[in-house]
Amino acid sequence: MNEFDFFSDVLEKLSGIADCESVSVFQYERSRSLLKSLMKIKGELVFEQEERIYFEENQDFKKSLMTMKPFVYKIAAANFLYVPYAIGNDFDLSAFREDNVVFFRFEKFGNRKFGQARTKAVSEKIAVLMRNFYEIDFNLLKNNYSKNILAARDLSRTFASSIRETDSFKAIISGLRRHFGFDRIRLYLVEEEEKKLVGSYSIDITGRIKSLDYDKILLEKGAHRFADMVLGDDFNAFADYYKDCVFYLPLKIQNRPMGLLIFDNLLSQMKITNDEIQILKSFAGQIAMAVDNISLFRKIQELSLHDELTRLPMRRYFNSRFQEEFYRAERFTQPLSVIWIDIDYFKEINDTYGHQIGDAALKEVSRVIISSLRKIDFPCRYGGDEIIIMLPQAGDTEAFGLAGRLLNEIKNIKIEVPFSVARQLGITASIGIATYPVDAVKMDELLARADEALYWIKSHGRDGIKTYSEMKKEEKKEAEARDREEGAEK
Repeated sequence: MNEFDFFSDVLEKLSGIADCESVSVFQYERSRSLLKSLMKIKGELVFEQEERIYFEENQDFKKSLMTMKPFVYKIAAANFLYVPYAIGNDFDLSAFREDNVVFFRFEKFGNRKFGQARTKAVSEKIAVLMRNFYEIDFNLLKNNYSKNILAARDLSRTFASSIRETDSFKAIISGLRRHFGFDRIRLYLVEEEEKKLVGSYSIDITGRIKSLDYDKILLEKGAHRFADMVLGDDFNAFADYYKDCVFYLPLKIQNRPMGLLIFDNLLSQMKITNDEIQILKSFAGQIAMAVDNISLFRKIQELSLHDELTRLPMRRYFNSRFQEEFYRAERFTQPLSVIWIDIDYFKEINDTYGHQIGDAALKEVSRVIISSLRKIDFPCRYGGDEIIIMLPQAGDTEAFGLAGRLLNEIKNIKIEVPFSVARQLGITASIGIATYPVDAVKMDELLARADEALYWIKSHGRDGIKTYSEMKKEEKKEAEARDREEGAEK
């Protein structure tokens, strides 16, 4: 038997001896100075109801609470008998009470009144029936303890292992929802460099996970209630009606803000219990540590995938992304272009001026490339002085236009060479382009075709651009010209 079943049974038995129209049980909430209705029986029907009685409206409630004695309250033709009962202080995990007090209310209408004998009999019956509550409460306490031990063990394992998950933050909120079953959980993370609180993910009652990366909040006092909470200020997020259904858990490590978890039952209107709040608070440090570890791991991973000199992604990172984008291009029948760039006479630059000047040239070319690309474009240092740029959703015309702009920007680069006569070094580049599906229908083919176009430019004077399609036309013209020359010689 759980508490709801227990109180249903109590109300039925009280209704049988009270000779009244209905019996209700209320939870006392001292923090808001009110009684909150839990359950009501009328006739043979037992149901939950939504009713609040504020003490400010009637001093009799305060007096009854202080003396723990019944009192009768009359409104028009209705008589109400309120009987308080102190459950006791042995157990404090009951979802039915705050401060261990409940009120039973009996209703009569017309001229029917509550006599002293009936009031005494009802009060004594309540005392007898409520003695069994301790057994119910103890079982609940034992079950909650066992449940919390299992939850602590499993969640600790989830937080510890989340760093190795592909979708680490998803693993955290999924684990929390699996154990607590809230309607919705939202995770926000602190971006220290941007000084913002940025949405990560949310999970709803169906288990569906959504990205919240569009939600960015300035991390300053007064900018938003979420920011105030993360920074440690007091706030009034919701009216009292929502207070029981929402819980905010700031995540901090040594007072350094890491993020914010928001739990709510706004859809079901189920109260988030004090037990759940205390458990979540006990996990706050572990969650914050997991979030910090994930962030650090990703930064280290990102650094290992980027070239230290140029800040461009490296070849193995490009290969992974290239597979994803090529699959997407195939699936949605979209073009995908590859630009292959080679700095002209780079070996000669290193041999003549030294590797420091060569490194400076590479850094400047990379800077130009990074500043010229769209967000969806992906460059990489493929090896030595070769740089590849992947252009999703771009055909050969768009790729050629970007390559032309890059070539002009690269020509404007001037590298300071103090020990040379010219004092400066100019740079040029050769660029080859290939496009899916016009030039190739496989990944390896697409890269090979871009490389062929690049080689054609390098063997025809450098400092230029050639698409694979144009290269094939040029090769055809050259072959035809050779055939004509050979025919003329014969």
